[in-house]
Order: sequence, then C-alpha cells, then structure tokens
Amino acid sequence: MLNLNDVVNIIKKRYIRFMKNEKEYIKVKAKTWFLEFHGVLPRAENHTQYEHWKHPDIEEYLKLYHAVGDLWGWTGRLLLSEKELSEKLHSDLTEIWLFKINEKVLGFFEIDFSIPDKAEIVYLGLIPSEIGKGLGKSLLYAAIASAGRNGAQVWLHTCEFDHPNALNSYIQSGFKISNEAIEFEYYPIGFQVDKG
Repeated sequence: MLNLNDVVNIIKKRYIRFMKNEKEYIKVKAKTWFLEFHGVLPRAENHTQYEHWKHPDIEEYLKLYHAVGDLWGWTGRLLLSEKELSEKLHSDLTEIWLFKINEKVLGFFEIDFSIPDKAEIVYLGLIPSEIGKGLGKSLLYAAIASAGRNGAQVWLHTCEFDHPNALNSYIQSGFKISNEAIEFEYYPIGFQVDKG
C-alpha cells in the first residue's frame, strides 16, 4: 500500500520539475486519485500486439507522447530536460510498451519500477482516433499484466482531467482507491481544463 511519505515524495519531485518550466504552463488545481490493483492479473488479448520499446529515441518517444497525451494535458515528460528524459527512458527501472494492431502503433503504456516492490503505470493511453473503439480495456489489461508480472504491487494515479471514464474503468478492472488529494499540477497554457 502506498503510504503518505510515498505520495509526498512524488508530489515534491513533480514540484521541482514544474518550477523549471513555469512560463509555458499554468498551475491548475486537480483532484487526483491514487489507486492500487487488488484483482487477478489479466492476460493480454490475442488480437493485440505489445512491443517492449527498449531505449526509445527521445524525439520518437515525444512524438507518441504528444499524440496520446496532448488531449489530456500530459506534461510530466515535457518538463524534464533532454538529459533527465534520456536517463528516465533508458533506465532499467522504466519500461515502455507500444500497443499495436496489424503493426500500427495505437498507443502505449509506461511503467516505473523505481519504488521497491511497486510498479506504477505512469502513462497509459491511445491515440485520439482509437478512443471509443473498445481498445482501452485491452491496453489497461496489458499494462496491469506487465507491471505485476513479478509480484510487484501495481498502482497508478488519475485526475479529474483524464478521460471521463478513466477512474471507473480502473475500479472495474480491480483497482481500489488508496488515497486522493487536491494537487496543483502544471498544464500547457491554453489547455481546456473544463472537459464537461
């Protein structure tokens, strides 16, 4: 179970990163839920393909990151320096998996193993043209299976600006809310925080 110190340390690291890039982003209040997986590890479905993307090229990674995350205001990887991003993506404690059908990349997920005995699904998403086609569940199941394959406690966080069905999808897939907080996160200037 994530303890309060884990959550505080995560928030502190984000704050330090965000302070470097204040001019391109606005600080937005966001309700955030931290969830832990308590279900049975799923198996990936046969019609989908997952490819472990080892040591991705930074520009290619950011291209996919933008394609998947811009709709939701993702900034975490954009706030890192090129060196910091390279170290993160090429670390043995980070895994990036491409989600494909018929060799076409439709999304990805990223797992962080930096906390002992825990595996955080840091990023998970589809390119916008594939949202609403029933692929999200397959992607989530593959991420859970990959993150938990060695017995680590799988966890993730989501906020009110993610896909409207994200929180319920996670709960229906076996996650339970372990904590919630109001965080001030940086979003790109011009990001529409009112998704309703």
